[in-house]
Amino acid sequence: MNTANGCILRQPGLSGFWFRSLKKRRGSERNRRGAVTMLIAFLMTAMVVLIAVEIDMAYLHLSRTELRAATDAASKAAAVTLSQTQDLAAARREGIRVGGLNTIGGKPLVLRGSDFIFGNSTRGSDGKFAFTPNATPYNGVKLTGALGGSGATSGVSLFFGNLHGVTAFQTQHQATSTYLERDIVLVIDRSGSMAGQKWKDLIDAIAIFVATVNETVTKEYMGLASYSSTATQDVQYTLDLNAINTQAKRLVVGGNTSISAGISAGYEIIKTGRSKLFVDRTMVVMTDGQHNTGVEPIIPARVVAADGVVIHTITFGAGADAARMSAIASVGRGRYLHADNGTQLKAAFREIALTLSTMLTD
Repeated sequence: MNTANGCILRQPGLSGFWFRSLKKRRGSERNRRGAVTMLIAFLMTAMVVLIAVEIDMAYLHLSRTELRAATDAASKAAAVTLSQTQDLAAARREGIRVGGLNTIGGKPLVLRGSDFIFGNSTRGSDGKFAFTPNATPYNGVKLTGALGGSGATSGVSLFFGNLHGVTAFQTQHQATSTYLERDIVLVIDRSGSMAGQKWKDLIDAIAIFVATVNETVTKEYMGLASYSSTATQDVQYTLDLNAINTQAKRLVVGGNTSISAGISAGYEIIKTGRSKLFVDRTMVVMTDGQHNTGVEPIIPARVVAADGVVIHTITFGAGADAARMSAIASVGRGRYLHADNGTQLKAAFREIALTLSTMLTD
């Protein structure tokens, strides 16, 4: 406080200044807290929406995979029936039936007769197939499986569609199955370990294989090779598939196990067959033991596979060469199956025989 001319002069009080500053700071802090709260709320909402989108995307991919599997199965079923009956109506019915056994998003795939297109599939020089709708002779089925839109099956409802604006998933998948003429060679193990019940089981399994292949209306040529310490070409390619059964029963069991010799003998039969441009060529190799004589089997298997031959393999019993036979099937782009007993061996031969009649070509 200063005095001048008898008057008391007061400077602005520091307490008022700090009070106003504190009030301003508190207001600013409240504004910041409000802004942070709004930001957190926005980020949490965005996170919830993002999680919802991710869940629906995963469900979308699952539904698409289910649709692909269902359409492929229905197309193949129609082609199998067509190959057996040459009846278009029966092929449609079977395709529709098999499609209905598969679900997408918990709902069965509903197909209509108009979803199936029959035609002719031909293999080009590059190995690819070209499908011509309505062309004869009919050997292929093109099927469109659709969800929503023009499909008979409604679209798949998404879990969080209301959050991101897409309530249902619509898509379609096309599959073309073709039944083909094939040249087939069986390569069987007649080493000493196959004596007794194992040999009887194998003879029965071969009979089932032959009978299953015989069910198709396509021309299937089949040959037979067998091996122990060495290999023999027992039946050259023939349309009389019962000759395979007859000759297999005449074979004598004994000796070591040269899987490589068996593959090479089977390949010699294959090379006498029809052109690979017109038929699919298949080798089925079976063993119950461990390879113990001759070169490593993967070596001739690579030669056979490089020539476009598909190699399926079957092992039989606990002591079978599973790892080696699985590797051969992998090189040969085929299937590997194992059988512990005679019943499973018959099932394995039948399963491979069923795969030979049709294939997905698109």
